[in-house]
Amino acid sequence: MKTNAICLLLFIPAAFYITSSCVEDGYEWNKINKEGAFSHNNGISVSIGDFDTIRFKTQLEVPVPVDIEYIKDVEDLFSEEMYNYFVYDNKGKEEPLGDISFVADFISNINDSSNKQFSDFELSTTILKKNGEDSGIGIEKQIYKADVNTPQSFVVNIKKEDVPKLKEAHLLQLTFVFQSRMVEREDYVLIKNIKVVLAGGFRISLE
Repeated sequence: MKTNAICLLLFIPAAFYITSSCVEDGYEWNKINKEGAFSHNNGISVSIGDFDTIRFKTQLEVPVPVDIEYIKDVEDLFSEEMYNYFVYDNKGKEEPLGDISFVADFISNINDSSNKQFSDFELSTTILKKNGEDSGIGIEKQIYKADVNTPQSFVVNIKKEDVPKLKEAHLLQLTFVFQSRMVEREDYVLIKNIKVVLAGGFRISLE
């Protein structure tokens, strides 16, 4: 962090906080009507809905952009039922069917981003266990433009060898890092139209 930003932060109240959220009502995996939910248009996928609006807490205007970190916790995304769709039984051992991707539209709605000197968003995604530990699933950071209103591609890729780690997955944590001179109540981002895509197919039980 630049020295001038450090000095300014000493006089700015804590503007952001860790908050819990959940997938929008009706889109939890165990509530989805799987019949007719699968699509072959872009690989085998199932739609799970939208994340809650990610709205940043207000920050008053300052002379120069300051470094900001905002953490959003997404609960109720992972379940035992979901995990069971991604693996099969191989002589008593659970084997992953293939790579998994969570794909969605990232929509930035930052009012007057140029005058606020809003930087790009650096987004880190972490999957945590119930005890708060990192699951060890490697997910690449993504960069999103604050001044682009059209949907940008949000992708969380999970390699086949990491799929078994989803068995202990409890929480999806999104960490936004950016700079700005000001943040208003109207500033927010959306992650919409989320689909789970599995390269190896889904295991479907006919029982």
